[in-house]
Amino acid sequence: MQAVRMPNHVDDTQQILFWDVEEVAVAAMFFIVGYVMRELTICVVLSVGVVYLFSGWKNNQLNGVLPHMSYQFGWWRLNDVFRNGNIKEWIS
Repeated sequence: MQAVRMPNHVDDTQQILFWDVEEVAVAAMFFIVGYVMRELTICVVLSVGVVYLFSGWKNNQLNGVLPHMSYQFGWWRLNDVFRNGNIKEWIS
């Protein structure tokens, strides 16, 4: 039997340079809103603050907190059996 190397960080989120994808998405959302509203400077400054607070919150949670929250609130479905993530008990 041959030993298999298991990676330590299988469930980590994808990264763009040194940012997580979720942080880039939040900053891009503020950038787009600022561009549409023609208040790009204000929204870029706000995005820096919001991304800083968001990354601090996310680092204090377990890995994969955002996908789990999206399943719980019903934004994504887990699979074909459990279509609604808001159901806390399932009796067959």
